[in-house]
Amino acid sequence: MKRLKLASLFPLTMLILAACCTLFLAGCTGTAPFVPEGTGSDDAWRTVELQDVQTGEKFSVASLSGKPIILYTFTVSCPICTLQQKEITALKKSLGESVVVIGLDIDPKEEVDVLKSHIQKNGFSGYYVLSPPEMTGSLMDHFGPVVVNPASAPVMVICHEGSARLLATGIKSSSSLSSSLAVC
Repeated sequence: MKRLKLASLFPLTMLILAACCTLFLAGCTGTAPFVPEGTGSDDAWRTVELQDVQTGEKFSVASLSGKPIILYTFTVSCPICTLQQKEITALKKSLGESVVVIGLDIDPKEEVDVLKSHIQKNGFSGYYVLSPPEMTGSLMDHFGPVVVNPASAPVMVICHEGSARLLATGIKSSSSLSSSLAVC
């Protein structure tokens, strides 16, 4: 009798487990609301002083104008971010100096050595910055809260004349990123 009861609970348990897994995974792959260009009121992100962790070079997004820029946020501990970084690095390698790449580590507890190790281990290229709070806050004001959700793989494209847009959530292939730059 006990064995019959346990056997009849198995399908129900599997159904509940599948539903929970679906809900859990939906948070990583779901689509966040799209924030149209220009809905934020704060453009300070363009002039915030940033410092590349590899070279110590200081710069701002505005100081790199004249070329299209791929700007993205990430954390070292985010596997989705690492996959997106690999696609961005492939794009950078194919386009070379015709595009600028800036990765902003938005983990406020991240250490420079951990970020440097992550870059070197994966062979990433471009500028890498521990994002100052004013940069992260200004990006949120301009593009919306999706920029601080690393699992959404947030990527922004800034065209050479200064227009900026947030791309759709999810991992973007290097060819998809190249197409996004083609409209600049």
